[in-house]
Amino acid sequence: MTETKTRVGDWCRHRWRTARTSLKDAVRGPGEARDGMLLQAKGAAAATVAWCLSSWLLPTNVTAFAPFTALLALQSTVYRSLWHSAQYLGAMAIGTAVAAGFGSTVGVHAWALCVLVFVALLVARLDLLGGQGAQVPVVALFAFAGGGGRIDYIGHLVASAAIGVCCGLAAHFAVAPSPHTATARRRVEELADRARTLLRDLARTAAGKPGDEDVREEDWPRRCEDLATRAKDVRAALEREQENTRLNPRRPWNSAQASLQRCHETIGMVERVATHVRSIARALTYEPRTPEPSEPRRAFEVSVSADFSASYAELLHAIAEALEGFAPPRGPDDPDRLRARVEDAERRYAEVTAEARSGGPGREGEWPVHGTVLVEAARILEEIKHTADLAADTRG
Repeated sequence: MTETKTRVGDWCRHRWRTARTSLKDAVRGPGEARDGMLLQAKGAAAATVAWCLSSWLLPTNVTAFAPFTALLALQSTVYRSLWHSAQYLGAMAIGTAVAAGFGSTVGVHAWALCVLVFVALLVARLDLLGGQGAQVPVVALFAFAGGGGRIDYIGHLVASAAIGVCCGLAAHFAVAPSPHTATARRRVEELADRARTLLRDLARTAAGKPGDEDVREEDWPRRCEDLATRAKDVRAALEREQENTRLNPRRPWNSAQASLQRCHETIGMVERVATHVRSIARALTYEPRTPEPSEPRRAFEVSVSADFSASYAELLHAIAEALEGFAPPRGPDDPDRLRARVEDAERRYAEVTAEARSGGPGREGEWPVHGTVLVEAARILEEIKHTADLAADTRG
C-alpha cells in the first residue's frame, strides 16, 4: 500500500512539474506550449458559443452535439481541423441517412437496431472517412434510438453539428496557430551539426587522438542509432510544421514550401550519413580476436594500419568541413566555398586511395577493410553533393 502511494505521489509530482514547465514556456514566448494553451482557450470559447447558439436556435435534445463538434473541429492545425471536420460531416451524413432509411421503412425495433448497427459498423470498417469512420455508428444510433429516424430530428441533429463545426473553425481562423518554420529549420541545423560532430569524433578516433568526450569503441553503434532516432523526431516535427503552414492565414503554404522541403532533404542525408558512419566505425575500431595456436589466422582478422588510419582521419575531417559548408537547410550561402571544400575532400579521397593501392596492405586482409571505409567515405561525399544540388535547385 505504501509503495502504491509512493508511485501515485511520484506520478502527481511529475505531472505537476510538466504542467508548470509548459505554463512557463507558454508565458515565455511563442512555441508549441503557447499554441497548446491557446488551443485549449479556443476550444472552451468555441464550445460555449456553439452551445449558446444551438440552445437558442434548436430543440434541447440536440444541443449537446454543437459543443462536441466544436471541440472535434479544433485540431492542432488549420488544415487538420478542416480535414477532420469534413470527415465528421461525411460520417454524420452517412449515419443519419442509414438511420432515416431504417426509421422510415421498418420502424424502431430491437432487430432493426441490430441490423442498423451492423451496417453502420461495416461502413466504418471500409475506412472511407479515416479516423472519423467510427462516428458513423455513433451518429446512426443517436439518430435512430434518440429520434426514431425522423427527418425533423435528423435535420436538427445535422444543424447542431454544423453550428459546432462553424464555431470551431471560426475560432481557428480568427486566431490561427503560429507558424514555426524558423524553429523547424533550427532543429534541422542542430541535427546536421550533430552529424558533423560525429564525423570529427570518428576522425579523432581513427587518428588515435582523444575527442571532446570519452567515447568507447562499443559506443559508436549507439551514437549512430541516437543520431538516426533524432532524425526521425526532427522529421516528425517538420511534418507537423508543414501541415501547420497549409491553409494557415498567418503563413501562406507556398512561401514556406521550398524551405521545408530542403529540410526534408537534409534530414534524409543525415540518416544515410549515420548509416555510413556506423559502417566506418565498425571497420576502424574492429579488434581481431587472437587465434588459438592450433587455428590458422583468418584473412579478415586484422587491425587497420596506423599510416592508413592517420590519412583516413584527415579525409574524415575534410568531409566534415564539406558538410559544414553545406549550411543546411537553407542550402549553401556561398556555393563556391562549398564546391571548393567538396573538391578538397575529393582530392584527399583520391590521395588516400592512391596511397592505399600503391603501398599495398602491410598485412594480409588489410585491403578489404581499407576498401570498405573508402567506399563509405565516397558515399558520404556523394550524399553531401546530391543534397547541396537539390538545395540549390529549390533556391533557384
